[in-house]
Amino acid sequence: MLATGLISWWYCDGYKLFAAKLWTKLGDTADLFSIGSLLRTLFAPYRQISANAGGKSIDDKILGLIDRMVSRFVGGTVRLGIVIFGIITLVLQSIGSIISLIVWPVLPLTPILFIALAVMGVAL
Repeated sequence: MLATGLISWWYCDGYKLFAAKLWTKLGDTADLFSIGSLLRTLFAPYRQISANAGGKSIDDKILGLIDRMVSRFVGGTVRLGIVIFGIITLVLQSIGSIISLIVWPVLPLTPILFIALAVMGVAL
């Protein structure tokens, strides 16, 4: 009874639970990097730092424009780096999840495999 219950859980409820947890982890990772939000605000000033137009002279206005442009460039660079790193992380995590879902059903068979290899004289 115990063995049939364990096998039944492993291949039915356990597999569904494992897949749901992997899906939740992917969602948490996507939420952590918030790629959509970063892409929408890609060229917003970095940390919302924005130099005002300043005084009335042309020099002050040009300096304010340069400050805003530099802040937007830094913001775009930082956000783009985070987006790229987030996409790479999501792709690697997806590949790992697919491999885990493939390995899950054959995992209970590994003791039998190791016993067969030991009987055949294969040393690991």
